[in-house]
Amino acid sequence: MKTIKRIVVGIDFSVYSAQLLEYAAAIAKRNSAEIIAVNIINKRLFESVQKEFEDDHLYMFSLDKFIHDETRRRKEKLDALISHWVEKQIPARTIIRGGVPYEEILKIAEDVDADLLIINSRGRTNFQDYMYGTTSEKIFGHSSVSILSLNLREY
Repeated sequence: MKTIKRIVVGIDFSVYSAQLLEYAAAIAKRNSAEIIAVNIINKRLFESVQKEFEDDHLYMFSLDKFIHDETRRRKEKLDALISHWVEKQIPARTIIRGGVPYEEILKIAEDVDADLLIINSRGRTNFQDYMYGTTSEKIFGHSSVSILSLNLREY
Protein backbone atom coordinates (compact mmCIF):
# COMPACT_ATOMS: atom_id res chain seq x y z
CA MET A 1 0.00 0.00 0.00
CA LYS A 2 1.32 3.42 -0.98
CA THR A 3 2.05 5.87 1.81
CA ILE A 4 0.14 9.16 1.79
CA LYS A 5 2.60 12.03 2.16
CA ARG A 6 0.92 14.92 0.30
CA ILE A 7 -2.79 15.64 0.18
CA VAL A 8 -4.16 18.25 -2.22
CA VAL A 9 -7.51 19.66 -1.11
CA GLY A 10 -9.61 21.63 -3.61
CA ILE A 11 -11.22 24.53 -1.77
CA ASP A 12 -13.94 26.53 -3.52
CA PHE A 13 -15.07 28.49 -0.43
CA SER A 14 -18.46 26.83 -0.49
CA VAL A 15 -20.09 26.04 2.85
CA TYR A 16 -18.43 22.60 2.65
CA SER A 17 -14.84 23.84 2.52
CA ALA A 18 -14.30 23.60 6.27
CA GLN A 19 -15.49 19.99 6.31
CA LEU A 20 -13.10 19.11 3.46
CA LEU A 21 -10.21 20.51 5.47
CA GLU A 22 -11.39 18.65 8.54
CA TYR A 23 -11.34 15.34 6.63
CA ALA A 24 -7.95 16.17 5.11
CA ALA A 25 -6.53 17.03 8.54
CA ALA A 26 -7.68 13.71 10.01
CA ILE A 27 -6.06 11.77 7.16
CA ALA A 28 -2.91 13.90 7.30
CA LYS A 29 -2.57 13.40 11.04
CA ARG A 30 -2.83 9.59 10.76
CA ASN A 31 -0.30 9.49 7.92
CA SER A 32 2.08 12.31 8.93
CA ALA A 33 1.19 13.92 5.62
CA GLU A 34 1.23 17.49 4.37
CA ILE A 35 -1.91 19.33 3.28
CA ILE A 36 -1.80 21.54 0.21
CA ALA A 37 -5.01 23.56 0.09
CA VAL A 38 -5.68 24.96 -3.37
CA ASN A 39 -8.11 27.49 -4.73
CA ILE A 40 -8.47 28.35 -8.39
CA ILE A 41 -9.73 31.70 -9.56
CA ASN A 42 -11.79 30.74 -12.58
CA LYS A 43 -10.52 32.44 -15.72
CA ARG A 44 -14.15 33.16 -16.59
CA LEU A 45 -14.19 35.61 -13.66
CA PHE A 46 -11.25 37.52 -15.11
CA GLU A 47 -12.85 37.59 -18.54
CA SER A 48 -16.24 38.77 -17.29
CA VAL A 49 -14.78 41.47 -15.04
CA GLN A 50 -12.60 42.78 -17.83
CA LYS A 51 -15.50 42.78 -20.30
CA GLU A 52 -17.75 44.59 -17.83
CA PHE A 53 -15.22 47.37 -17.34
CA GLU A 54 -14.55 47.65 -21.07
CA ASP A 55 -18.29 47.81 -21.80
CA ASP A 56 -18.61 50.64 -19.29
CA HIS A 57 -15.55 52.37 -20.80
CA LEU A 58 -13.70 52.30 -17.50
CA TYR A 59 -10.20 52.09 -18.94
CA MET A 60 -8.48 52.94 -15.68
CA PHE A 61 -9.35 49.40 -14.56
CA SER A 62 -6.30 47.20 -14.20
CA LEU A 63 -6.86 43.48 -14.66
CA ASP A 64 -3.44 42.81 -13.12
CA LYS A 65 -4.42 44.74 -9.99
CA PHE A 66 -7.75 42.89 -9.82
CA ILE A 67 -5.97 39.53 -10.07
CA HIS A 68 -3.43 40.58 -7.42
CA ASP A 69 -6.14 41.80 -5.04
CA GLU A 70 -8.35 38.74 -5.59
CA THR A 71 -5.40 36.39 -5.05
CA ARG A 72 -4.48 38.16 -1.81
CA ARG A 73 -8.08 38.11 -0.58
CA ARG A 74 -8.44 34.40 -1.30
CA LYS A 75 -5.09 33.57 0.30
CA GLU A 76 -6.15 35.35 3.50
CA LYS A 77 -9.45 33.46 3.49
CA LEU A 78 -7.74 30.12 2.86
CA ASP A 79 -5.13 30.77 5.55
CA ALA A 80 -7.93 31.54 8.02
CA LEU A 81 -9.71 28.27 7.16
CA ILE A 82 -6.51 26.31 7.65
CA SER A 83 -5.68 27.95 10.96
CA HIS A 84 -9.16 27.11 12.24
CA TRP A 85 -9.57 23.54 10.90
CA VAL A 86 -6.04 22.12 10.68
CA GLU A 87 -4.01 21.43 13.82
CA LYS A 88 -0.75 23.38 13.99
CA GLN A 89 1.45 20.25 14.02
CA ILE A 90 0.10 19.21 10.59
CA PRO A 91 2.14 20.81 7.81
CA ALA A 92 -0.10 22.83 5.52
CA ARG A 93 0.36 25.31 2.73
CA THR A 94 -1.81 27.12 0.22
CA ILE A 95 -1.70 27.61 -3.51
CA ILE A 96 -3.89 30.12 -5.35
CA ARG A 97 -3.87 30.10 -9.14
CA GLY A 98 -5.95 31.46 -11.96
CA GLY A 99 -7.20 29.40 -14.86
CA VAL A 100 -9.57 26.56 -15.64
CA PRO A 101 -10.27 25.00 -12.22
CA TYR A 102 -10.03 21.30 -13.05
CA GLU A 103 -6.91 21.81 -15.19
CA GLU A 104 -5.13 23.82 -12.52
CA ILE A 105 -6.05 21.41 -9.71
CA LEU A 106 -4.68 18.50 -11.73
CA LYS A 107 -1.49 20.44 -12.56
CA ILE A 108 -0.94 21.25 -8.90
CA ALA A 109 -1.50 17.63 -7.88
CA GLU A 110 1.12 16.60 -10.41
CA ASP A 111 3.55 19.43 -9.53
CA VAL A 112 3.57 18.60 -5.80
CA ASP A 113 3.56 14.83 -6.43
CA ALA A 114 0.31 14.40 -4.50
CA ASP A 115 -0.72 11.02 -3.19
CA LEU A 116 -4.35 11.94 -2.60
CA LEU A 117 -6.72 14.57 -3.95
CA ILE A 118 -9.73 15.51 -1.83
CA ILE A 119 -12.63 17.35 -3.42
CA ASN A 120 -16.27 17.98 -2.72
CA SER A 121 -18.49 16.14 -5.16
CA ARG A 122 -20.57 19.29 -5.49
CA GLY A 123 -19.48 22.75 -4.58
CA ARG A 124 -20.14 26.09 -6.13
CA THR A 125 -21.78 25.75 -9.48
CA ASN A 126 -23.48 27.65 -12.26
CA PHE A 127 -25.51 26.94 -15.37
CA GLN A 128 -22.45 26.18 -17.53
CA ASP A 129 -21.50 23.38 -15.16
CA TYR A 130 -24.83 21.70 -15.88
CA MET A 131 -24.19 21.97 -19.59
CA TYR A 132 -20.53 20.93 -19.71
CA GLY A 133 -19.85 19.00 -16.49
CA THR A 134 -18.65 20.06 -13.11
CA THR A 135 -15.07 20.54 -12.05
CA SER A 136 -15.25 17.36 -9.98
CA GLU A 137 -16.54 15.31 -12.93
CA LYS A 138 -13.65 16.53 -15.07
CA ILE A 139 -11.15 15.76 -12.33
CA PHE A 140 -12.54 12.21 -12.03
CA GLY A 141 -12.04 11.69 -15.74
CA HIS A 142 -8.48 13.00 -15.93
CA SER A 143 -6.72 12.47 -12.59
CA SER A 144 -3.75 10.16 -12.22
CA VAL A 145 -3.93 10.68 -8.43
CA SER A 146 -6.27 8.80 -6.09
CA ILE A 147 -9.36 10.89 -5.33
CA LEU A 148 -11.49 11.09 -2.22
CA SER A 149 -14.75 12.72 -3.20
CA LEU A 150 -16.92 13.81 -0.31
CA ASN A 151 -20.63 14.37 -0.74
CA LEU A 152 -21.25 16.82 2.07
CA ARG A 153 -24.60 18.20 1.00
CA GLU A 154 -27.57 17.69 3.23
CA TYR A 155 -30.69 16.74 1.33
